[in-house]
Amino acid sequence: MIQLSSFTATPRAGKIILAWSTEAEIDNAGFNLYRSESESGAYSKINGSLIPARGTPTRGASYAYVDDAVKNRKIYYYKLEDIDLSGKSTMHGPVSAMPKRMYSIGERD
Repeated sequence: MIQLSSFTATPRAGKIILAWSTEAEIDNAGFNLYRSESESGAYSKINGSLIPARGTPTRGASYAYVDDAVKNRKIYYYKLEDIDLSGKSTMHGPVSAMPKRMYSIGERD
């Protein structure tokens, strides 16, 4: 079980930075991240292996993951899954973001 304090998706050029923080983690094995192109669509796991837990029952932790398998000007939705040591899974989210191309001064779309 975790006590999630935040879960955000921050767009950058050609990538989205997913960040989450916990206040406490009890018997937490780790996390998985899932992406979809629609809020109610099918979500696919994007991390190759379980992101290990770093928090404790009295102290949470902060995590970040960069999703660079995205296209600019397209909105993506993400869910965060925490898995406890007994295998129980809890989903959080969704959050969304749209990466945008960064322009140089004087450059136009």
